Amino acid sequence: MLKKNSSLSEIFDLAVENHKNKQFKVAENLYKQILITRPNHVQTSFLLGTLYTETNNFDNAIKIFQKIIAIQPNHAFSYNNLGMIYAELGEFINAIMCLKNAVKIDPNLTSARNNLCALLRNLTANKLNEKDQKEFKDLFLILYKRNDIDHDDIFLNAKNVLFDEKNLKKILKKSTKSPLLENTNIQIFLRDDLFLLMMQKSLIADPVLEKIIISIRKEILFKFMNNKEEDNVKFFNFIVSLAEQCFLNEYVYIQTENEINLIGNLENRINKNIEINELEVAILGCYKSLSACKKLKGKLINYKSKFFLFNDLLKMQIKEIQKENELKKTIKSHGDITDKISQKVRSQYEENPYPRWRYTYTNVRANFLIRLQNQIKPNTTEIKLINKFNTPNILIAGCGTGRHLLIADSYTNANILGVDLSLASLAYAKRKIQEMGLNNIEFLHSDILNLKSLKRKFDIIESVGVLHHMKDPIEGLKVLLSLLEPHGVLKLGLYSKIARTHITHARKFAKENKLKSNIEDIRKFRYKILNSSRDDLLSKVSLGKDFYTTSTVRDLIFHEQEYCFTIPEITKILSNLKLNFLGFTEPLIKNKYFKIYIDDKKNIILKNWIKYEKDNPETFRGMYNFWVKK
Repeated sequence: MLKKNSSLSEIFDLAVENHKNKQFKVAENLYKQILITRPNHVQTSFLLGTLYTETNNFDNAIKIFQKIIAIQPNHAFSYNNLGMIYAELGEFINAIMCLKNAVKIDPNLTSARNNLCALLRNLTANKLNEKDQKEFKDLFLILYKRNDIDHDDIFLNAKNVLFDEKNLKKILKKSTKSPLLENTNIQIFLRDDLFLLMMQKSLIADPVLEKIIISIRKEILFKFMNNKEEDNVKFFNFIVSLAEQCFLNEYVYIQTENEINLIGNLENRINKNIEINELEVAILGCYKSLSACKKLKGKLINYKSKFFLFNDLLKMQIKEIQKENELKKTIKSHGDITDKISQKVRSQYEENPYPRWRYTYTNVRANFLIRLQNQIKPNTTEIKLINKFNTPNILIAGCGTGRHLLIADSYTNANILGVDLSLASLAYAKRKIQEMGLNNIEFLHSDILNLKSLKRKFDIIESVGVLHHMKDPIEGLKVLLSLLEPHGVLKLGLYSKIARTHITHARKFAKENKLKSNIEDIRKFRYKILNSSRDDLLSKVSLGKDFYTTSTVRDLIFHEQEYCFTIPEITKILSNLKLNFLGFTEPLIKNKYFKIYIDDKKNIILKNWIKYEKDNPETFRGMYNFWVKK
């Protein structure tokens, strides 16, 4: 209750209290009352802008945040909020520019960094003028120097700022006549800080750039083995970065017979040497994992270089793998894996833990229900028993190498159990979780089919990209539902039959060419795709990030078991199991859908989604990601 002669600080405190209690109209009037007396009071203006954002009064929110920026040009929080409003309105270029300003002002503003990277993952900025080009390059340098984002999300835009594709194609064409290492532009790129960081931290998911890198790798090896070591010394940082890139992509690049023979000779030479020649070791690491070189591994395990980057290479290729082997012994198992399909799938992921990743986002934690509402909006379904989600017990069924666990860790006070068939994947995940200092995540080695005897219940279960690899996905789903609390919610990710037409075509192509799931055949498959210009459907496979590592290509094209779904099938499954569909999770998809089906205010009428996907067959090219509840 406001006293007659209340001070501005008392009015402010009362406004904030009403704001927290969602008494928006009362809070708005109190904020305005303060601004009559102190029109430039930034804190009050910011909270009023936030209130307008929460109540979808975007026009007024934009005016407020623009006013704050006029008063304080370096107000990063206002740029961040303005960027998210523009994203909500579909004005993505404005959104990117605002978030870019927020990050440049305050690189440590976690929400702005994460929001910007998420936008850049889905959008490519328009052609930039020279000033913007430099600004964006500086921005990408800031982001790539950090280890608290997913660098794969920004690779495409960073590459477009750094390289002109037409020039790259010209350079590649000329490489048949003269060595790439003698090209002045290539020499500049090989010393460019941003390019080196891209090689170290993100997949080079671009066919033209890949061809150039493969050619350069070959030239470096040939020069070295022809006793022209001094020619390579000046590119030492690039060679180490290339070794890190090749480890990240699991040596998916094609190798000629000549290269294979030379690299064998190089390994023998290194094994005979008493001293460590770092350049030799780095070149070897461009062709095979140093941890797979048994004699050399013993020499390198305790080796310390004066160069940070070389030590980083040893950490990545030797020490982290050794750590994972140790962690395997610490992970408990639940039941034997007896299902034959499960055994085959386990074998695949033991050989190729999926996916290999280096860095990901620092979480901005929030109550699970806030996260859920953000994912299923515009559906405003009330979830009952709200207090049950304050310290939620969460099961990630099929957690792989751990990235999904970190998404679940963004829920405040979460207690998480990660389950997977593959011990190698779990060990990778446990190493990453330990590196981040998290202690709220358990690991269990088990088949989902064995979890029916777990004797535990969960408030939240997430299983994304998993059920469609089971012999009977419905049986797996029933097991998960048996573990879900009555008030609980379930997130699923299932492949779309319509969106994966090109994958089906590529699998048929691999089968016709008698290609198997081993590394040599995966390389041959990729080589054929990258050099196939007559089959558009086949070439489409190279457009996705999954084309650029061994484990993801194996998962994409050579998987031991896969079933793709349609929305009519999903509708029938939900009906049979008495599950309520809460909504798909991807906001960009829903924004496009809602422009056509404006009467579906909650975006949950699956009959409409069937029509929408038929008209837009690439909509769910990732997966159908959606939430349901009992």
